[in-house]
Amino acid sequence: MTNLSDTPGFQALAKPRSLAALLNPRSVAILGASSDATKIGGRPVKFLRTHGFTGPIYPVNPRATEVQGLPAYASLADIPAPVDHAIIALPDSAVLPAVRACAERGVRAVTVFSSGFAEVGDAGRAAQAELGNIARDSGMRILGPNCMGFMNLRSGFLGTFAFMVDLGLPPLGRVALVSQSGAFGGQALVMAREQGLPLGAWVTTGNECDVELADCIAHFAQDPETDVIMGYMEGCKSPERLIEALALAQMAGKPVIMVKAGRSDVGRAAVQSHTGALAGDDRVFDALFHEYGVHRAHSVEDFFDVARACATGVMPREGRVGVFTVSGGIGVLTADAAEQHGLDLPPMPAPAQERLQALLPHASVRNPVDGTAQIWADMQVFETFLRTMLQEGHYECVLLFLTAMPHAPHLQAPLADILTRLRQEFPQVLLVLSMLAPPALSQQMQAAGYLLFEDTTRAMRAVAALKSLAAAQQRHRTAGPRQTSSLLPDLSAQPLAEARTEHAVKQVLTACGIAAPAEHVVTTEDEAIEAARQTGYPVVLKVLSPDIVHKTEVGGVALGLGDAQALSSAWREMMARVRREAPDAHIEGALVAPMVQPGLEFIVGVQRDPIFGPVIVAGLGGIFVELFNDVALRIAPVSHEQAHEMLRELRAYSLLQGHRGAPAADIEALADTIVRLSQLAVRHADTVESIEINPLRVFPAGQGVLALDAVVLPRSDTAHQEHAA
Repeated sequence: MTNLSDTPGFQALAKPRSLAALLNPRSVAILGASSDATKIGGRPVKFLRTHGFTGPIYPVNPRATEVQGLPAYASLADIPAPVDHAIIALPDSAVLPAVRACAERGVRAVTVFSSGFAEVGDAGRAAQAELGNIARDSGMRILGPNCMGFMNLRSGFLGTFAFMVDLGLPPLGRVALVSQSGAFGGQALVMAREQGLPLGAWVTTGNECDVELADCIAHFAQDPETDVIMGYMEGCKSPERLIEALALAQMAGKPVIMVKAGRSDVGRAAVQSHTGALAGDDRVFDALFHEYGVHRAHSVEDFFDVARACATGVMPREGRVGVFTVSGGIGVLTADAAEQHGLDLPPMPAPAQERLQALLPHASVRNPVDGTAQIWADMQVFETFLRTMLQEGHYECVLLFLTAMPHAPHLQAPLADILTRLRQEFPQVLLVLSMLAPPALSQQMQAAGYLLFEDTTRAMRAVAALKSLAAAQQRHRTAGPRQTSSLLPDLSAQPLAEARTEHAVKQVLTACGIAAPAEHVVTTEDEAIEAARQTGYPVVLKVLSPDIVHKTEVGGVALGLGDAQALSSAWREMMARVRREAPDAHIEGALVAPMVQPGLEFIVGVQRDPIFGPVIVAGLGGIFVELFNDVALRIAPVSHEQAHEMLRELRAYSLLQGHRGAPAADIEALADTIVRLSQLAVRHADTVESIEINPLRVFPAGQGVLALDAVVLPRSDTAHQEHAA
């Protein structure tokens, strides 16, 4: 893993206050400590005493002189030594006084188990806000309230009341698991134990009055004893902190596996524009995770499968997989799954195939290598097959499917010896073992470093996730610094939110370097005919109204008008149709513009996300935008490199490159438009809800782009304030 202190840009990102006193305390006081180890105030005392924490433990209970064999104190003030960390297991009414006492005493961190805060109403929200104020003013870190606590399994500090601890702990390792939900965290703890996931730390953040999931990710990104970070997220209070945390993990080369639950509306304006419909909150998180190389798990199964795979420390970069099986059918299924998930199954080298075929004439020795059931007759042949694949196949990953034969008593000892020896000899290869076996043998193989899956399809999916994570890390290492300097002139005197018509929006875009066709604003039929004469036929006629976002839906667009007669007829029919379809719309006139040459039609737009602010969207546009839903997103502003990444993600990218002999499109001009619009949106983030260019006509390489239509929707809260004024 990367040493972050030596990483360029690290100091600029490492802003959050330290969590060292919270997650690695030297002493602890439990306020509300109980002698009953089944109660919330009793469990942390029990766990701390029985799981190896060596620091002082100070139970605080005014009605007891002793708690679980430890001297008890009537108050925090009575403790005669420094207190690093305080656990509060008190009724909600007693929490604020207790936290204030901790701040006054100089306690460095507090964990609040108690509920009854923001989750219960206005009074609870006010009390929780006060907890946040205390943390900010004192510098003391607060975990919770309404959380299940945390565990530092390396130090034995089990600051939790989770009864799941009594079921047993997972093996000690270098994975950190952070959950906003206590219930999910508790379930994950049990699953980690059952699946043998090697945990070093477990944190639940609860209501997050101070310490957020993002702070924990940032901490573990900088923790030299953590290699893999797992997170369960329901929401995000501080997007800047989350972005910084993911950037820290990316710079450190530490995989982040995230479950993101919940969806939210991006605001009322979403239904008024294509961009709003495409840039939903959940897709913004997808874009964020893609940008920072986070694996988004869409199931708990995937969450743990990928985390266990990452915990091996071996990251296949090219996806070269070898499969050894004793079942031809399973070999085919595994190969199908590998291909489906973008993995490669190259054949064994010809000389190796010849030697293996000579050893076992009925075997299939290409890849998958099928040793058939005959291979169990001679364990030396079995080992030769595996060793040959590992030595000569040049595979990054080898999967071994052994059926239920490891249940055979006479096979267990030699099988364990062979597999252990091969794991030690080939540490650079990810070894995946798929078998049904006695628990003791499975545990032995897992401890030896094998990744165990009963289902080979799940195994291939996890290996593909490792390949994707490795590719994201490689992109980050080779990308170089991103240039985000502004491309826009000073347009501070030109408020974008007041550009309420297509023509007004295009004037702003043109001033920002985004080209649009030359067009005339006309208010009468005669003016339209004169404008067309100056422009030259054929022309386009479009209704001009601040109240009509989608002109085609009300018949407000006429294309390819070849002469004055056609234009006159179109004018009369259009105005009548628009007044009928949109009787309340204020019509300012129409636009007359030249018909432009053919090209590809794209959409480039920005939608304000309630969490992350302006989000840039780009994809196939025109009438196909929502039909094909082929778009890429990024949080604005974006660099040229990010704009090109967005375009490469599109299924329509092959059209831009020139499909079936068509000329390549002006990709650079399209990327430049994405960059400029993203910067324009950030500049006007306080007043603009969305900006949309659709269609943006993209011409062949070197010929640029033209914004054929554009719309701006002001922020509704801003519009309301202006109306009230």
